[in-house]
Amino acid sequence: MVYRTPRVIRPEESDLPPRRAWLAENLTRGVPPRRLVALLCDSGVTPEQAQAEVASVAEHPAVVQARARMARHAEMESLLASRAALYRQHQTRDGGPRVERLRGLSPEAFFERYYHRNRPVIVEGLMADWPALSRWTPEWLAERFGDEPVEVMAGRESDGDPDFNANRLRSSLPLRELVARMRGGGATNDVYLVARNSLLLREAFRPLLDDLRAPAGYIHPDIAAPHSVHLWFGPAGTLSNLHHDHLNVLFCQVFGRKRFWLIPSWETPWLYNDRGLYSAVDIRAPDVERFPDFARATVHTCEVGPGDALLIPVGWWHAVQALDVSLSVTFVCFDRDARNAEWRDYWIGPRPEKVE
Repeated sequence: MVYRTPRVIRPEESDLPPRRAWLAENLTRGVPPRRLVALLCDSGVTPEQAQAEVASVAEHPAVVQARARMARHAEMESLLASRAALYRQHQTRDGGPRVERLRGLSPEAFFERYYHRNRPVIVEGLMADWPALSRWTPEWLAERFGDEPVEVMAGRESDGDPDFNANRLRSSLPLRELVARMRGGGATNDVYLVARNSLLLREAFRPLLDDLRAPAGYIHPDIAAPHSVHLWFGPAGTLSNLHHDHLNVLFCQVFGRKRFWLIPSWETPWLYNDRGLYSAVDIRAPDVERFPDFARATVHTCEVGPGDALLIPVGWWHAVQALDVSLSVTFVCFDRDARNAEWRDYWIGPRPEKVE
């Protein structure tokens, strides 16, 4: 990703070994060589040695080719900046960034005005016929499935990047114990049952699908198909920090409330997307000195409660915080011939696979 104001990737942030690879990473991001020379000098390298090291890396064929592509990236960023300017003008005319909230939105209007135009919307009333809305509570789940073990992400509070490091935080405990921790521990981000835990794929929990309904015309009727629907369950305080999904998502809130921050997909160049699907910016306290381009982002905020369905368009950056103990369901199989549109150029794990 190329930034209009290139951010220096510090050695401790880089996945690459020091020092030549660190220099190569920054040079290809557009950081001026003189800035890198100054940083090396600050670390105790002599000016002559610093200049020689930077020049040597800058002349490497791979770095030369990468820097040559910077102009094309700059052109693309300029186009996206124009798109963002038009969007901000439209938002200003309408009173500022907001996510529309509608009731009685037809499937045709949903796809035409929002899904295909890559715009979010909150739709009310889509879940009116769901038994889950009146039945699902933490206590009911504990009574019905309390002895069943569930996989969660645990120890999130002690990890500086829990969403990015989710695989190593996997843990198992009885559902009854999970509910007790949620009800007795107050607001916390320490434990969370998320989509990747695939609870609804387990035979013991398949009866929960009977309490859901595919919103007619929006979602493909076969919600029992693998990976078409997922469940999220956690205490007040859970936070999924700023990231984008690789598919369109219909986020349906069953119990409790959640706050969303959303940023348009075309503002990706300002989101410091250093790793996979994730931004380096803390949405709760953005450090605009360290991440100056984030100040240009158009941040929408909204709240979803029981019965609300939010379309999160593919590529839109979002962060989510639970305001209460929360149960949520997400769908990704829309009722169209093409079930979804996928952003394929991404990676999820802690680092890209190394090429041997």
